[in-house]
Amino acid sequence: MKVTLNWLKEFLDSDKIDPKNIAEILTMSGSEVKKVEYEGEKYKNIVVGKIIDFSIHPDADKLSVCRVDIGSEKLNIVCGAKNFKKEDRVVVALSGAKVSDSIIRRSKIRGVVSEGMMCSEKELAISSESEGIMILGDSYRVGEDFSKSAALDDVVMELEITPNRPDCLSVIGIAREISALTKADLIIPQYDWKNELNISKDFEILIEDYMLCPRYSAKIFYNIPKVESPLWLKNRLILCDIRPTDLIVDLTNYVMLETGQPLHAFDKDLLYSEKIIVRRANENEKIRTIDGVSRSLDRDIIVIADEEKPVAIAGIMGGKETEINFGTKNVLLESANFNGPAIMRTSKRLGLRSEASNRFEKKLDSTLTVLAIKRYEDILQTITGCNIERGIYDNFKKTNRQRKIDLRLKKVKQVLGKEIKADSISNILSNLKINNRIDGDIIKAVVPSFRFEDLEREVDLIEEIARIYGYNNFDSAPPEYSLRRGEYNFYQKTIKNVRQSLCNIGLNEVINYSFLSEELFKKFRLNLEEEYKNAVKVLNPINEDFKLLRSSILPAMIKNVGYNINYNIKDIRIFEISKVFHERKDTVIPMEKNMLGIILTGRIVRKNWNEEERYYDYYDLKGILEYIYSKFYNEGSLRIEEKEYKFFHPKISGRVIINNINMGIIGEIHPDLIEEMDIGQNVYYLELNLDKFIKNISNVKKYKSIPVFPSIEIDLAIVVDQDVKNDDIENEIKSSGTGMLKEIRLFDIYRGKQIESGKKSMAYSLSFGEENRTLKDIEVEIIVKRILESLSKKFNARLRE
Repeated sequence: MKVTLNWLKEFLDSDKIDPKNIAEILTMSGSEVKKVEYEGEKYKNIVVGKIIDFSIHPDADKLSVCRVDIGSEKLNIVCGAKNFKKEDRVVVALSGAKVSDSIIRRSKIRGVVSEGMMCSEKELAISSESEGIMILGDSYRVGEDFSKSAALDDVVMELEITPNRPDCLSVIGIAREISALTKADLIIPQYDWKNELNISKDFEILIEDYMLCPRYSAKIFYNIPKVESPLWLKNRLILCDIRPTDLIVDLTNYVMLETGQPLHAFDKDLLYSEKIIVRRANENEKIRTIDGVSRSLDRDIIVIADEEKPVAIAGIMGGKETEINFGTKNVLLESANFNGPAIMRTSKRLGLRSEASNRFEKKLDSTLTVLAIKRYEDILQTITGCNIERGIYDNFKKTNRQRKIDLRLKKVKQVLGKEIKADSISNILSNLKINNRIDGDIIKAVVPSFRFEDLEREVDLIEEIARIYGYNNFDSAPPEYSLRRGEYNFYQKTIKNVRQSLCNIGLNEVINYSFLSEELFKKFRLNLEEEYKNAVKVLNPINEDFKLLRSSILPAMIKNVGYNINYNIKDIRIFEISKVFHERKDTVIPMEKNMLGIILTGRIVRKNWNEEERYYDYYDLKGILEYIYSKFYNEGSLRIEEKEYKFFHPKISGRVIINNINMGIIGEIHPDLIEEMDIGQNVYYLELNLDKFIKNISNVKKYKSIPVFPSIEIDLAIVVDQDVKNDDIENEIKSSGTGMLKEIRLFDIYRGKQIESGKKSMAYSLSFGEENRTLKDIEVEIIVKRILESLSKKFNARLRE
């Protein structure tokens, strides 16, 4: 944001304001001054002159030789323009002046001496106008410095305003800061407007939702004379990077820069009715904005409408059909307050950003609306001399924009590390226009409306005190603290160990954002799964990809796979440890879970001279699951329970059950989804709830002595139905094998000619032993016989011959 020194001086009762000093104290107080430009230096040796006489150049028909009075002397100036006459006041660049990167010198043009140059607006960098020289009004005094008479003898300061200080996005706001820092008296125009509100019923303002528009004020100006903006006004706008166009529009920009309140002017005669409606746009409703672009709207966009159509996009841009034009006489001036987040979303949605939207996004003070209208009225009347009728239309929801905060002197000392007297604190708050009174060891402060958004707590007031008191007035010292050795708790240690274990077996860790687009959420059918459908919506997403907090880490990891495949990296083994979020009915705070996701895809073994190529399959992933389980669980059970998920292959999809607790999912990604994501190879995915996994880990470590007595190993091959599961068979063998059965291992599955259709052969290696003696063969034979009988009864199993 840019402000000029002379403009600031209009609101400060002090002539001793040095721009360098102001820049330094503003920067030190938190409003950084990025640049200071002395504009007056650009117009040295440029003065106001008056054409006394002129004649055609004796040797060039297209040139004129002018006699120009500059007060101290009369000069001969050769000029190529034709848009002047006698007695016209013009801008004269004298010898030594710099115009358009050229130094003006006394010279001869076609044999005639020219002692200066009469300048156009373009040559003076005031506008792009280059048709003829600049003609000034009669109010300009001959011989006076042009920069002074045209309000260009000024200093421009460019500031970086922090988002929490919308009150500083104005000349008055910066003047208020300077007043607090320098103790210069603040002079803000005061207007008596309370008796003007809604005294006429000829015009109506309807607000459909006060959450979107807390206040809408307006005034109608009739028969505004067609007057050009004065040069001082134009130049102030130019210095603040705003292009002047028309007095009515220029004044809206001027008052916005001065007060911080955006204004918009409608041609009153182009409105359909005597009623303004602030509402949500209808779906696919259209408006052509003043930049000539036809825009399609939706329900998230606030519009200003008459009874027929939208006439403006609230807080961002007006409509083409009601814009101010050369024939405008009657004006409806809008001064409104809009919901900041709603304006920000609309601005991003439409790709439109303006000085007005920048201010509305930061939550403006709603009490500014009427002040801005009165300021506009005051300046318009001064410039045009027209009579303006009383009356302001105002619709708002009454809210209390004053906040009471008790400030403890003890707390001020504790936070700042320095004792500041109560009177000094009270004066600082008063200079900030924060009403207060001292009550013992407490200062009772009342935050004004213009600081309502950022001064919420006691510590905010303490920050203000430090800022104005001066950070350089505090002694630097290291913080006092007692050294304490930090250490990981059991949960953190386990997470670290899980991560390290996966890295040890060759997996690579990925880190993704915790956000998810609605498109991916639906593409992965998460909205159809009970465990994942309650995703948390982000109220103010940066873009479409950040609309939800993810309820599963699967979509992001699949995108990781896709990115790598696009770079021809097809053999992928990755994991991610991250949080997922689920919406809760009882509170707005979402439920958070720490999850582990693992993906395998591509080749596990590349083709070699002594080894065949092999691709990852479901059993490789299950092996990693068993590895993790064995690493952290000394006892218990691990099994996969059939459960169909819409993002998994219908035949390779299940839940991970550890010690009878559902802890995750495992399966192959559905082929349709693989095709949609353009991956082109099988992908296997495991997801574990680490919170549950770690909570159920037993911390008791059990040690076993090395067996002294030899074990007996028996291989057992049985024939069972095709659909019988290994887990069920192993559980049955364990339950029948007594304590002598120490280990069971499946080492072969066979389907072929020797096995009838619908059957399969499963071969197990069983290890038996005792800690205090050597087993006899007959004992093992009895146990094996019992196992076979049990398997026969339960699974109709038979011993393979």
